[in-house]
Amino acid sequence: MMLRRSVAIGAAIVVAALLALYLRAGVPIRRGHVAVPPVEAAPADVLRAYLNAVGANDKAAQRALWAAGRHPGLNSDNVWAVTGVRVHRQDAYTPIPDDPDELSAYRDVVRVLMSFKVRFWPVRDNPQQPTSTFYLVVRNGDREPWRIWGTGAYV
Repeated sequence: MMLRRSVAIGAAIVVAALLALYLRAGVPIRRGHVAVPPVEAAPADVLRAYLNAVGANDKAAQRALWAAGRHPGLNSDNVWAVTGVRVHRQDAYTPIPDDPDELSAYRDVVRVLMSFKVRFWPVRDNPQQPTSTFYLVVRNGDREPWRIWGTGAYV
């Protein structure tokens, strides 16, 4: 009787520990693979691929779509899905004196206004949805792919 009770308590502790680990770890390490767009892809296509990679938790694709030395702005570790991706506006961006010097090193810079919904795990809902933000996308000529330089309220 005592052994049976000890086994039941031990099993309950193991189940509770596994559940806690599952809830703490969040989404699976990798749920999918997103192809990096070809060199001729438009800035909006690069941003759509990035948001798809966030939704798929494909960290390799996320990093590949950002300019060298820059880091993805949305952490996909706790993202369940990214949906409702829309491009609202795209225009040329001329770096201003307040911008970092490294931004001026790019020949082509565009600003893209995107909106999207992020469903977080395990909550899956965020009252601040949808999110709208600007992305700066850069390249050094037609033979280079567009890459994300930064995100935020660039004007």
